[in-house]
Amino acid sequence: MAGVGMGIGRISLWLQNRRAADRETAPVPDVPQGSGPLLLVHVSPDGRAAFTQVQRRLMRARSDLRILELADPALPHAETLMQAGPAALLLLGSDLPPALITAAGRCDVPVILAEARLAPEDAAWTLRALSRRELLRQMRAVLVTDPASQATALRMGADRGRVTMTGPVAEIRDPLPCSEAERSIMAQLLRGRHAWLAAAVPPDEEGAVLNAHHAALAQSHRALLFLAPRDPARIEPLADEIEASGLVVARRSLDEDPTDDVHVMLTDGATEMGLWYRLAPVTYLGGTLGGDDEAARHPFEPAALGSAIVHGPHTERFATEWQQLGGAGAARQVGGPDELAAAIAELSQPDLIATLASNAWTVSTGGADVTMRICAPVLDAIAKDRS
Repeated sequence: MAGVGMGIGRISLWLQNRRAADRETAPVPDVPQGSGPLLLVHVSPDGRAAFTQVQRRLMRARSDLRILELADPALPHAETLMQAGPAALLLLGSDLPPALITAAGRCDVPVILAEARLAPEDAAWTLRALSRRELLRQMRAVLVTDPASQATALRMGADRGRVTMTGPVAEIRDPLPCSEAERSIMAQLLRGRHAWLAAAVPPDEEGAVLNAHHAALAQSHRALLFLAPRDPARIEPLADEIEASGLVVARRSLDEDPTDDVHVMLTDGATEMGLWYRLAPVTYLGGTLGGDDEAARHPFEPAALGSAIVHGPHTERFATEWQQLGGAGAARQVGGPDELAAAIAELSQPDLIATLASNAWTVSTGGADVTMRICAPVLDAIAKDRS
């Protein structure tokens, strides 16, 4: 069956290339001028986010590198492009452009596939899947984003020694700044109190956050909540509601301090987030519980500053980053208000906080490592081409 499948895959691939050659197309892309090696990079929609970081890393390693980005999936000009003598072809994302890969194979140009997300149907026996199997076998290296894609690549017949799971390239974000003098003063005021932050909390989650803080107070009577409402106009109404429940409130907008008798510190909304992340060992990211994520914060913000992360089930806005954090045991997901309260109470224990925060920091800075792992086989191919 495998031999028959390979034959059918080659026929399907030949037909695709013939159709591409007959199609009217845009002019041949201009090849960058210079004497350095030429790298062709085909970018699929799901590889777009990785391109900037990969390009920057490659240029840092080889300043004379000429990079030609290709975005047309058909690329019937592939044979013409090969006449420019590229040192390698890098495919970012899940598209496998037949004409381009076939032309590279004829000219012995190494092909590296990275940031690939392969679907289970890629390992089926349809014409499309068989042609993709044939294309995948031509790769010098296959770097996939997740274990399922790795398993699919192997089922498609890729050489096990050429398949590597790197994880996805996530955005690398610089830590949010804050005034060190302000941080030091606040840290002195806290004097070892258990503090946690609820960031960008929409109105429909305020009740769940306050109930979670009551649970934290039951666990540690000196617990302090930094509450950053999504809408700063909610600060005064929230202060009234919190005080009516018997808790003491301080307002950042009035320059009030989190003294020992204060249970909740209301921040100025989205301002000074770098300060609050640094002061709070635990952060709940608002909008993830009820799904109102209009102003949801990026999960790498607290991760990069050593704050353990709690979130609800709605993670669509930063799906890749949440996938990375969840896979590394770097965040605590809760299903509803009761689970949020239980998690916040449990995370008053320093050892649990430290594990989550450490894992989250590793993930938030790991985009650079994934990028380097993608660039390594490209740079190796370029070096061999030069020799």
